[in-house]
Amino acid sequence: MTENNATGNGADVSYFFESLLLDLNAWAEQIGRIFESRDEAPGPRELDAAFHPLVDQFLDRETHPLVGAGFVAARDALAGAPWHMAWWQGEAKERLLRLTMESAGETYSRREWFTVPMDTGEGHIAGPYVDFLCTDEYTLTFTVPVTAKGNIVGVAGADVLVETIELLLVDRLRDIDRRAALVNVNGRVVVSADPQLAAGKLLVRGWQDSRDSTLPVAGGDLGFDKVLLSRCGTLPLAIAVPA
Repeated sequence: MTENNATGNGADVSYFFESLLLDLNAWAEQIGRIFESRDEAPGPRELDAAFHPLVDQFLDRETHPLVGAGFVAARDALAGAPWHMAWWQGEAKERLLRLTMESAGETYSRREWFTVPMDTGEGHIAGPYVDFLCTDEYTLTFTVPVTAKGNIVGVAGADVLVETIELLLVDRLRDIDRRAALVNVNGRVVVSADPQLAAGKLLVRGWQDSRDSTLPVAGGDLGFDKVLLSRCGTLPLAIAVPA
């Protein structure tokens, strides 16, 4: 498996994802200080009051075109509530409301965007998937762990629409190859310069665990049988071009 050499258009593609994760990590430190500034864990209302201004600042920045952002607490991280989600979305920055915190916890505690940062202590990019919980559109969710007093207390995250990523990156992919595609950890297309490779399509299997740079396509009449993959640094992403 080849590595992205951090030069040229491949690096331009990686930079968008790397820079957003870096911004989220810095934001997560601010959120962690809400917990660390108190002797006891905050309750949901106390957290929301302290956190809401941070969300406004994060969503108002023009560095990344976000459709939503927020904090999702680990189980029993807050006083008086087993689960809590503080998430705002859309141009109006509307608060996402769940019917009950328990149902919300059962919903998001099994989601990849929550479990991977909680289990690994590392940032993650989940999707593309139809986000029925928030946007109801094809979305990528970026999440990083929030740590306070040596414990992971939840995840900070941001949503970006796949449509937005296509507008930002498709020309850069086309400069690499007219059929280049960015694939996620599961080998599904995130965005492609080739119109026949729609977001979510399974292009290649098992690339992350393979030592081979060239792998067979997962199926379908694409006009090519194999792809050459280049990892995007440490991101769970790779650029695939026909081999």
